[in-house]
Amino acid sequence: MRRPEGRVRRAASVRAALVFLLLAVVGGTAMAQGQGFAERFDTAWNLVATRYWHIERTGVDWQAVRDAYRPRALAATDDAGLYEVLEEMYSLLGDDHSVFVPPAKVAKVRAEYGDLPCIMVLGSGATLPALNQALAAGSWNRLLRLQADGYALSGEGHVANVSYGLTDGGVGYVRLPDLASDGAAEAVRVAVTDLEEAGAWSLVLDLRGNPGGRLVTMMQVAGVFTRGFLWRAITSWTLPMPYPAIGLAQTDLPLAVLIDGGVNSAAEGLAGALQLRGRATVFGEQSAGNVEALLPFCLRDGSQAWIATGVLAPIGGPTWEGRGVVPDVESSSATALDAAIAYLIDQREE
Repeated sequence: MRRPEGRVRRAASVRAALVFLLLAVVGGTAMAQGQGFAERFDTAWNLVATRYWHIERTGVDWQAVRDAYRPRALAATDDAGLYEVLEEMYSLLGDDHSVFVPPAKVAKVRAEYGDLPCIMVLGSGATLPALNQALAAGSWNRLLRLQADGYALSGEGHVANVSYGLTDGGVGYVRLPDLASDGAAEAVRVAVTDLEEAGAWSLVLDLRGNPGGRLVTMMQVAGVFTRGFLWRAITSWTLPMPYPAIGLAQTDLPLAVLIDGGVNSAAEGLAGALQLRGRATVFGEQSAGNVEALLPFCLRDGSQAWIATGVLAPIGGPTWEGRGVVPDVESSSATALDAAIAYLIDQREE
């Protein structure tokens, strides 16, 4: 059994870098009356054993974890003691996503982020019902200031979490700080429309520092620039699920995308898909390589198990998990916009 150093997380905190959540709306939770510690432990352990994406890649011997932690769970004197054991057990996975969330902490998450529907688990977790996958928020970072690296912008606008403007040279700049804010995809569409009407001859989509968010938002933003099936979700327990760009393509203007090491999850999927489709040239630094698909399960006692059940990958290509999106033109994050604008101008003059 291996305990990854420096990777133990507190289940109370929902990290800004959380990947998109694959959710199924199955129903609410009910408090279990008299449910034994043994059954509750087995449910939490089995969910990882049966639904975690290739647990062997973590280096954790999950059977050894069961042997070590089950006696501790059964020896707990109250619910708080049991939950402490389960939180510690999940922390061994060390993937920055998977966590066990006790009922009291679920309430805190709900109070901060709203209701997050999840898979209802009625038994031991060894057998689960068929899943109808839907989409929801995976990160909640809100970065609302326009960041154009010192460029003077005209026609500045701000819609939802999106800021945009036109450089003196006619390059349209769109800053998308996250894919979780309500209205983000439509805001990108509005920004592109306004910039084209203002005379933009090319576009820069700035994703630097974007922690990700809703899978559906990723698909909708991609649909502003291209069409077709761009992604697949890979799990160890279902066939890969393909995902398309959503909506009518708004523009065919030359497009540059800015990324850095702070770009995670669905934002990596957006940049990587536009790159592989040949729709955009990517500038900056390699992204985080953190595209695990997180699925919350609701347990009968009101707790939740958030488990990395798969990864996002392009159609016909390997996942970005663990390797990230590699830019076409490497530069520091601070100089990525300069490099992108210089490139777009050079391409226009050829």
